[in-house]
Amino acid sequence: MLTDVLSVDLAKALEAVDGWLSDYIRRPHSELGRPGPVCPFVEPAQRAGALEIRVRLVGLTPSQALIDEIVRCGLDEFSEVGWKAGNPNLRSLLLVLPDLPPEHLHLLDAAHSALKSESVHRGLMIAQFHEKCREKAARNREFEVSYAPVPMMAVRSMAIHDVLFLADRREWFEEYASRFGARYRNAAHGIDPLLTEMYERARATYRWGAERTRDEPRPGCPR
Repeated sequence: MLTDVLSVDLAKALEAVDGWLSDYIRRPHSELGRPGPVCPFVEPAQRAGALEIRVRLVGLTPSQALIDEIVRCGLDEFSEVGWKAGNPNLRSLLLVLPDLPPEHLHLLDAAHSALKSESVHRGLMIAQFHEKCREKAARNREFEVSYAPVPMMAVRSMAIHDVLFLADRREWFEEYASRFGARYRNAAHGIDPLLTEMYERARATYRWGAERTRDEPRPGCPR
């Protein structure tokens, strides 16, 4: 995709991303609904060299198909990065779209909705960030947590706290439970009570789906 690169100050955009990570994402926020940084994984990920930032230019006429493809390629790229960190839970990929204009920021929201199921199936989570993002904090539904000065999409490994974002849809919860269900059964006492509550509530709602492990066949899917 050709773009007028002269209209984008890449150094300034990346400086803004760095400032956002340092001054917002790595810091506590009074409206978050819990103690600790907005994202507690970013600082250890940066220390371990496990945070990759990639710029993607979208050109003068970005389309939904283009933004979807950028995110889908990001999912593929995640598994191809030569990660320095041995801990997969720290791995994060930031796709920065510095030339996506304000009137097209909604394309990131739509891409998130369209590709979340695909990302979850791969054991990954995606999240969009931009200056008009209306996504709410999991523990304070009044706080729009996903503000960022530069449009971007984050791709990261699924983590145990993601039950907060995956409990309200069967297919998402089944993927989550196949990876983390054993931890609730074997060490529930060491898990945040809110996560345990949400897990047990979803398991009761979906019943049969939550008890399977990743190696067990699904009904109607013969081996």
